[in-house]
Amino acid sequence: MIKRFFRSFQKEGEDLVGEKLLNNVNLEELQKLFKVDGNNPMYDCYLIENQEQFDYLQNKFNVNLNDELYDYYLETDTFSEDN
Repeated sequence: MIKRFFRSFQKEGEDLVGEKLLNNVNLEELQKLFKVDGNNPMYDCYLIENQEQFDYLQNKFNVNLNDELYDYYLETDTFSEDN
């Protein structure tokens, strides 16, 4: 099972300060947004670094971002069906 998360880290110290499970993720939209090939399953960690990415994530997943205090990443975790 694949779950995608929006994670925020402090710029000073890089501590994890927030995490939001993203439901109803459209992989094709994310591939376009992060400019990756259509055959890339996006299992890596992606820094959210431009205004288009910030706007999309804020609107689509109802999150408020403060890029002056935090760094944000789109991350994917995999879980066995037993969990």
